[in-house]
Amino acid sequence: MISIIGAGPAGSYLAYLLAKKGKEVALIEEHEKIGSPVQCTGIVTSSIEKFVKLPNDVIANRCSKVIVISKNSRITANTDEVVMWRNKFDEFLANMAIDAGAKILTNHQFIGFNGKHSIKVKNRDNDETKEIIADYVVGADGPSSQVAKAAGLEPIKKFYIGMQAKVKLKTDIEAFETYFSNSDFPQFFGWVVPESEDTVRLGLGSSSNAKEHFYRFLEKRTDSKEILCWESGIFPLYDPNKTIQKDNVYLVGDAAAQVKATTGGGIIPSLKAAEILCGCIVNKKDYNKEFKKRKAGRELLLHLKIRNMLNKFSDNDYDYLLGLMKQERVKKTLKKYDRDQPMPLVLSLLLKEPRFLKFSKFLF
Repeated sequence: MISIIGAGPAGSYLAYLLAKKGKEVALIEEHEKIGSPVQCTGIVTSSIEKFVKLPNDVIANRCSKVIVISKNSRITANTDEVVMWRNKFDEFLANMAIDAGAKILTNHQFIGFNGKHSIKVKNRDNDETKEIIADYVVGADGPSSQVAKAAGLEPIKKFYIGMQAKVKLKTDIEAFETYFSNSDFPQFFGWVVPESEDTVRLGLGSSSNAKEHFYRFLEKRTDSKEILCWESGIFPLYDPNKTIQKDNVYLVGDAAAQVKATTGGGIIPSLKAAEILCGCIVNKKDYNKEFKKRKAGRELLLHLKIRNMLNKFSDNDYDYLLGLMKQERVKKTLKKYDRDQPMPLVLSLLLKEPRFLKFSKFLF
């Protein structure tokens, strides 16, 4: 038996992959309804469809353009992005796992281990506890993973705070916006993502003073004060030295800090990590070593290096960066390689425009 704690994208996709391999899988979710609460913007590159074919009811919108805005510059580039209903996406992956043979137990909370091959869970309706025998336990339970804590694994140390609101605002439904400024969006960025003709998801990430920066952005960007709902949470900064396997306990997704440090996006990295972890469990390989040496691990390391570089940018640096990105040959490269293909994207950008090397000074 393989017990997976957390029915988000990482946990549900892993449950699906393992069940397809004929493994007995129990997927345990603490919330009564899968996909709730929503703590994600839900925009992903079209690379998502290399893993799963999205049904129409999961897709809220598709964006063919991105508008990138700095203090004194802006560009528009072609892209291919999918804006998802995140709750429906989670439900879709969980149903894939069920169809493949996994069993799902909702409204049950992991409360600890009862020996090496047993866990205890609590029914949140009546507080009754039960024991589940498990040869392997996977923590897919987010950045504050209780599985990691119970297993004695070191907690994630660095986080960003994400704040977002759904706002009534008319905008170009085909374009999402990203905002960069050292003063207004220090060490991260802001976004406006259209989910319909009159509703956007507006938010930002910050390592500190998130509320202050968010309300200032909200006031500047929107004419409407009609807030439909608030969606906030934390997302971890990738740590290549984090232990993600200890004996028969594994971590995946946000629990393993498998998040792109450049954007905070964790959906596609978690699907890649789930595939690696499935292979490690089936073939009894060392997940700590395998993830680092595989392409997915190298990609997250590159995202981290780029984030560390961007965190040193001034507003003038962002303006200069956008100036380089306005060139048609650069825009074509941005269209060809999305942010989930960082290695060929960075190499191609350097070949097309060697002046990007100017920013290498921030790597040291």
